[in-house]
Formats: sequence, structure tokens, C-alpha cells
Amino acid sequence: MKSWSRFVLPLAVFAACSGPAHPLAGAWSEELPDGKHGMSLEFDGKGERVVVHGAPRADGTHGHPKATFTWDAASKTLTLTGDLVTEGKPGTWTGKLDGDHLDLSSADGKLVFHRGGEPHGH
Repeated sequence: MKSWSRFVLPLAVFAACSGPAHPLAGAWSEELPDGKHGMSLEFDGKGERVVVHGAPRADGTHGHPKATFTWDAASKTLTLTGDLVTEGKPGTWTGKLDGDHLDLSSADGKLVFHRGGEPHGH
């Protein structure tokens, strides 16, 4: 038996058990009317963790507010809880996934994201 063959079976089993990718998994970039960089979201796709890269500040830095999400696969509805647009005031954002676009709304406004892109500054 070749030495590499002992790795093939475990990899095949892992691939078969991993299931389909979560529809939100990966990076999402905010769409702004002026084409500037906005915030970005990175969904882990395995649980409820989302990494938020806040909109760039004037000095080129950005924050990383904490956020969590829940996903309803049947309705393709996302509920995200976090401090997306207001310093120190977490809010609840809800939205629908439509292909590669995600619209989120709350009392603080509306945010539109598209799949892809890289978090700015990293």
C-alpha cells in the first residue's frame, strides 16, 4: 500500500459527510451608490458566527463589531444581530437572500450586499 493512500479514504469520507455549502458562506461586500468601499460580512456557514469589517473610516481603519446570525433555509431569511452602523448600539437586521444579493433592513436603515469581494485592509 502506498503511503499516500492512507489519506485518501479519510478525505473521501470527510467530503461525503460535509454536505452542501451554506448559502451564506463566504464574503459579502456592501453595495454603495458612489462605488466606495463599505462594510463587508464573512459568514462561517457552520453556525451563527459572522465577522463584520466595518465601513472604512477617514483614517483608513475600520472596526470589527460583534454580530451573530440565524438563517431560515425554507424562507431564505436572515436575522443578524450586531452593531453594524451605530457605535455601541447593537440592532437587529433582517433580510432575504436573492441569489448573490442580500438586503438587510432595520430601524437604522437598509444595507445591500453582494456575494464576493475581500474584506478591506486585510
